[in-house]
Amino acid sequence: MNEQPLWSGEKLNLAVGSQILLKDADLCIGTGERVALIGRNGCGKSTFLRIVAGTEKPASGTVSVARNCRIACMPQDPGDTAGKTVGSTVKEGLAFFEDLLARYDRLSPASSEAVRLEHMLTLHQAWNTGNKLETMLDKLALDPERPLAELSGGEMRRVLLARTLAAEPDLLLLDEPTNHLDVDTVSWMENILSSCRGACLFVTHDRFFLDRVATRIVELSNGAFFSCAGSYADFLEAKEAHIRAEDAETERREKFLRLEIDWVRRSPKARLRRNLGRLRRFEELSAVESPRREGDVELILPAPPRLGNKVVELKNVSFSIGGRQLIKDFSCEFPAGSKTGVVGPNGIGKTTLLKLITGSLVPDAGTISVADTVRFNYADQSRIVLDPEKTAAEAVAGDCGSVQIDGAWISVRSYLKRLLFDDGRINSKVKYLSGGEKARLLLAAVLKQGGNFLILDEPTNDLDIPTLRVLEESLRRWSAPVIVVSHDRYFLDRVCDRILSFDPREGIALWNGDYDYFASKQTERRAAAAPEKKPSAPPPVRGRPGKPAGKLSYREQRELEGMEDAVLRAEEAVSALEKEFTAPDFYTTRAKDAPLMQAKLASARAELDRLYARWEELEKKKE
Repeated sequence: MNEQPLWSGEKLNLAVGSQILLKDADLCIGTGERVALIGRNGCGKSTFLRIVAGTEKPASGTVSVARNCRIACMPQDPGDTAGKTVGSTVKEGLAFFEDLLARYDRLSPASSEAVRLEHMLTLHQAWNTGNKLETMLDKLALDPERPLAELSGGEMRRVLLARTLAAEPDLLLLDEPTNHLDVDTVSWMENILSSCRGACLFVTHDRFFLDRVATRIVELSNGAFFSCAGSYADFLEAKEAHIRAEDAETERREKFLRLEIDWVRRSPKARLRRNLGRLRRFEELSAVESPRREGDVELILPAPPRLGNKVVELKNVSFSIGGRQLIKDFSCEFPAGSKTGVVGPNGIGKTTLLKLITGSLVPDAGTISVADTVRFNYADQSRIVLDPEKTAAEAVAGDCGSVQIDGAWISVRSYLKRLLFDDGRINSKVKYLSGGEKARLLLAAVLKQGGNFLILDEPTNDLDIPTLRVLEESLRRWSAPVIVVSHDRYFLDRVCDRILSFDPREGIALWNGDYDYFASKQTERRAAAAPEKKPSAPPPVRGRPGKPAGKLSYREQRELEGMEDAVLRAEEAVSALEKEFTAPDFYTTRAKDAPLMQAKLASARAELDRLYARWEELEKKKE
């Protein structure tokens, strides 16, 4: 890594009870880097973010932070919300700039400190913190007067994100920033993070977000970091190669030990010098631990009861709440075996549709037909099915020590161990589990119920990437219908064969195909619907169109006649280059081309200015 280090940790160690989170771990974060931190739920990712933020210390090891490095962290928990509004919370992120302004006002403008502060305020465009606050609130569509206590989970994430981004830190820390955010907000965040000046360390399980933002992926596993520059695919390839190399080394060591053990058993004479070295090498290699491997989650989806051809059908369904119409004249059929992804902004009515289908809500108009053979299995978004005072085992099996899967009884401990809960976590109360562990526990509680129509409302929130991959494969193999509400584009693309889109302007529409097909069609539709950019008006013509050329030479007359077309071509060239720069993935996929593209854009703009000046010059001469 060639970047100047902002933060580094060497030989870091930390354990919580018997669980080792960090073991002689080393990591360095450089300026301009965007580092994605991934790993199993409960492996210590959030704890490590707190170490980087300085709110928690490792048991041992060295932490180094660059001089004047400002670190800001977006937490998962908003903390105490009593009496706070959206505006006052976001404004907390501007405290640093307000302090700079107050210090600047107290200094002489000629002092060196005033010059330094002036440079900082200009660099961050922070002379008016009120404008910065308004800009941030507008970008995330936040009402500054709303109390925090009234916000939904997604709205609260946007507020915490706005507060953190407003600080414009040198090192930005984000813990699951995409949770509960809709696709449009996540795309906006991707663009912001891809173009921000500072470095970023973020924990995420959103693989689309990871690929578009991260310049380096770091996995925390068994207390150590494994780092790889590039995309998620690059990381998987490098990790596989690393595992193969470790396995080959382990095999060579074990082969050597097998060959040496017979010699050791014969008790060679230790007084011989050659035997001393051989014994020492045997003891050293015997003490080396084999690499620890994390197990894979094993999800059990009970075989679904048989369904007929007709499963669920909605005809001209409408539903309103509080005077706001969420669903209007909607018709749709969910056949057996279909995998339907539901997408759209938060609060638009996706969860309402699920409740209408399951009968929790009654439509204002229209009919919903559900076959007699349908047995819904609904994973609720709010996780209310988990009692925080119960242990993990009790939350799944109640007072019974077993769960029934496909007619067979297995112990709850065996069932939970398949989802990577060890004995300690199985006996822990739900309130002490991490967000990811709660998500896995909810899956365990829901999936064991069986059914033949599975409905998952935001199932990917808090699940780690390995668990997501197992869930994806399980759902793809399941023969019964599935409805998934999710903002995880990668998950939708892997699981779903059709997409139900909620759009505030166009209503609800069904698209047959995976998410990638849906996204491409949406892009085409928006491009077709966008108003065509009209060419800029030419400078005022002082002569009449049909007037003789006057003092213009023949060559100049021909130049003037072609000037309008030349200007239009130059404007189109400038517009095309500007469009490339504003592409959402430009700074992710083509960052290295930015200097050359800037030069081309500057040249194109200069040529356009020259043509306008020449046009005006020829018109004046003609007049």
